Amino acid sequence: MAATEETQQDGSKTLVSFVVGLLIGGMLVWAFSGPTDQTNLTDETNSDEAGEMTPEEGGADEVEADEDTASNSAAAPTLPVGDGSVVVNDQPASALVALERVTYPIEEGWIGVRDYNNGQLGFIKGVVRFSAAAGVVPENIILQDSTRAGQQYAIVVFSDNGDNAFNPAGDVQIDQIFATFTAQ
Repeated sequence: MAATEETQQDGSKTLVSFVVGLLIGGMLVWAFSGPTDQTNLTDETNSDEAGEMTPEEGGADEVEADEDTASNSAAAPTLPVGDGSVVVNDQPASALVALERVTYPIEEGWIGVRDYNNGQLGFIKGVVRFSAAAGVVPENIILQDSTRAGQQYAIVVFSDNGDNAFNPAGDVQIDQIFATFTAQ
């Protein structure tokens, strides 16, 4: 009789271990899958004094673009491509810059905000990807740090080197300031 009881306990222990393993595995999959909808992408870096991007401690030096958002929608928005013009109004100081109207000079790239003092471009405050092929048409640019009231900023465009990840070493800024605005 003791052998049968021992066999039943071993079977119960095995079943409990299996169920616990499934639960732990499911929680790990859930924890590492995370949300994939990222409509505004910004770089995970800080600018150094030369206007170059440097990685934050423990951060990545590139931003991966998420094209699944556009491909999952029924009708992707159309990216206006043409002469390259931007309308951005003066706006309250914040970590978000609203774009009023944009005609992009290229079909794939990054639109960004840079400090603009005495006619000179400074640090890159933030960028967001745009893409005609993927239907990625940004309405805002999320910044790494907020704009400051009374300061002027420039809207610039960078080409994408084909990797869909922003890196100022490989993604070249188009030699034009498309708009300026002052934070209020």
